[in-house]
Amino acid sequence: MTTSRWVTAGVLAVSVLGAAGSAAPAIAGPGDQEVTVTGRVEAGVEPRCFLLPGQGRTPYLLVGGDPSVVKPGAHLVVRGRPDPGAPSTCMQGTPLHVTEAHPA
Repeated sequence: MTTSRWVTAGVLAVSVLGAAGSAAPAIAGPGDQEVTVTGRVEAGVEPRCFLLPGQGRTPYLLVGGDPSVVKPGAHLVVRGRPDPGAPSTCMQGTPLHVTEAHPA
């Protein structure tokens, strides 16, 4: 097969796969469901990075929430949406977008 035919075949494949992908129904991912976790907030290795360690799981990196509540040393009940693929400068834990946090 010549180079131009390979390019044409590649463009066709991308077009077909792209069209099929856009018609597919949305599937709920792990970040679409809220979780509730309880624990004592710890400071991460980077400034303004707060972690909620877990029993037998990777700690959650707390993203957002009221800074007067979400702070190191606080024992909290936190509800939020995990977002394992979210970029972070904290380099620790699974990002958890906080929707609610209050003392335990």
